[in-house]
Amino acid sequence: MVTLRLLPLIVLVTTVFCHDPNIGLRFGDDLTSYIMLSPDMAPLEESLSLCSWVKQLSPESRTGCILHYRTINRDEITLSDNLVWAYLLTMAPHNVTPVHSQWYHVCLTWSLSSRTKSLYYNGQKVGTRTTSSGRKFDINKGAIVIGQHHHRSPFDTDFYSGKSFAGELAKLNIFKRRLSDEEVAGMYSSGICSSYEESLAEDNFLSWTTLLGDETERHGNVVKFNLTCSAHTHEVTSTTIAPPPTSQPTSQSTTEAVETCNTRWGILQLSDYYNKVRISC
Repeated sequence: MVTLRLLPLIVLVTTVFCHDPNIGLRFGDDLTSYIMLSPDMAPLEESLSLCSWVKQLSPESRTGCILHYRTINRDEITLSDNLVWAYLLTMAPHNVTPVHSQWYHVCLTWSLSSRTKSLYYNGQKVGTRTTSSGRKFDINKGAIVIGQHHHRSPFDTDFYSGKSFAGELAKLNIFKRRLSDEEVAGMYSSGICSSYEESLAEDNFLSWTTLLGDETERHGNVVKFNLTCSAHTHEVTSTTIAPPPTSQPTSQSTTEAVETCNTRWGILQLSDYYNKVRISC
């Protein structure tokens, strides 16, 4: 008698990276939506660059804080959605007003050696200011908050009312050197859905991938959403992500797998109420 041995069916499963860089973060219009980080800021003491894609969704009359870095001594970075605040050690004069509800790209750069702080809007340098001789970036006991503005202590969650960022961010990165004009222009011209930032990986201090990762705690109504990119990468619209299906098909294409992977991040319902009070710094 011949005995037939049944071998187990081997199924090859392709692992899909859920932290797709073409994911954005949408912030609710409230004081509870934020990301707070307290990394060792020493690598930024003598040079840095902060870059991000931004879409403002709060009322045009309001100034919302995208990112605020404060130490126990002073404010060092304040960047707002309408660029009224473009502060990095000092303000840079400019006359740019971003188009409301449309994506734009912004960078702030600085280095101790050049004593120059610059603001870039959509790849173009629009403001420059010289910083004080010997003025280093303050790294003494501080915290970064994304989506809010610190009130007093950098470690409290007592944020300024009326300064919350209600909108969308993509590809927010902090680099530990001053990027060149050509690098900033290349980042913008490559588009929001490019992988240009990967070419600067060795200079990255705080990456967009880290902000998307499960190890980063996102408070309140901060949710992920897919960036939908057209043929022209600057024409970008955000899409609401549908709830995950109750069952999965037995086989998927790579594209389908990515879409299924990304659906688990949920849906954000932005508040219909906006605090229209504008408080000056």
